[in-house]
Amino acid sequence: MRTIITVLILLIPCMATSIDISGYYENTLMPEFSDRTQARLLDVSKLRLDFQAGGADNELEFKGNINFIAYHSSVSIDITPYLPQAVVDTLNSREIPLKISFDANRIFLDNAYLTWRRNGFRIRAGRQQLTWGPAYSFNPTDLFHRKDMLDPSYEKEGVTAMRGDYQSGIGNQVALIMVPSGSFDRSGYAMRIATYIEAVGYDVGFTLHRVTDSTSVDTSDYEPIKQRRRAIGFDFSGGLVGLGFWLEGNYNAMETEDDFIRAVTGFDYTLTNGLYMIIEGLYDQRAEAEAPYSARDWMESIMFGEPLTRIRLLAGVRKDITGLVTGSLYWFGGMDGSMALNPRIDASVAQNADLALFGMATFGKKEGQFPPGNYALTARISLFF
Repeated sequence: MRTIITVLILLIPCMATSIDISGYYENTLMPEFSDRTQARLLDVSKLRLDFQAGGADNELEFKGNINFIAYHSSVSIDITPYLPQAVVDTLNSREIPLKISFDANRIFLDNAYLTWRRNGFRIRAGRQQLTWGPAYSFNPTDLFHRKDMLDPSYEKEGVTAMRGDYQSGIGNQVALIMVPSGSFDRSGYAMRIATYIEAVGYDVGFTLHRVTDSTSVDTSDYEPIKQRRRAIGFDFSGGLVGLGFWLEGNYNAMETEDDFIRAVTGFDYTLTNGLYMIIEGLYDQRAEAEAPYSARDWMESIMFGEPLTRIRLLAGVRKDITGLVTGSLYWFGGMDGSMALNPRIDASVAQNADLALFGMATFGKKEGQFPPGNYALTARISLFF
């Protein structure tokens, strides 16, 4: 009820115009198989309702959405198959639970924000997307969102923030962000200055962050540690004779742990027959140089999506099979002798319905970032209205 009341309050300034309502229903089935545990089936339904008012000639605009999510199967996940046996033994000896549980039913305000625009200025307040960075699988310059490695383009939950932008010319931008967190000292702050360099055809950006970070865990109980994190970053992207290139990274000054550098670089190219190819590499000084990784490293990876290995590689291809079906195959690996394959099919099955099929299979060394013997298939059908 609070969620609905919040949306109605945010809509009041835009009531002079009509309210557009749209959305989609989505069902996801994901069977998982492992050499070490019994098969498991995840079945979840999601209803998303989108609201929009104002915009166009109106300087003030509201956009938002409410998500209704219901799990029809187990609401706990056994993480044992995703961990080396030595890590499982360590966690068991410390009586750390090896199951992650979540709510069977969830109703939440995903995004809800007011936007005011005039003469290149934009002010946005509310729950919103704060995504930065051109990289595909991981964005060092984005400290507010987390990507799913196997499904990086899927929507991410909004962040409550105040944001101001000024844009001029081609690619010139200044963005200021504040993410409130109880007090001014513990709140998150970020700035991005960007431009387009016409002489070389590249977009270039510089970022600053000061946030409360919670992507580390205490080795005594493996609960999150909150610490201040300051980061200075950069990114640039462009193309030359059809070859796309991007580079994104930052230097992170941490309150309680060692400072570190994190960077991603990649290339992509599309052949004349429509075959799209991508190569991307992640360097993370915070991660271990080689396996075996500690129990702390594994828990930070599972809980927060932190990279396990210092160097992670991605290679992939994508091609339109028909006008309505696209197929892709991605390979993830590194320097530790383990790897994961991620095949995917995206299809438009009706005028207002899409189907996505993607999977995962892991191979290689047992102590690596992708423990072998895990297989999963996700089928997601979406009906838009």
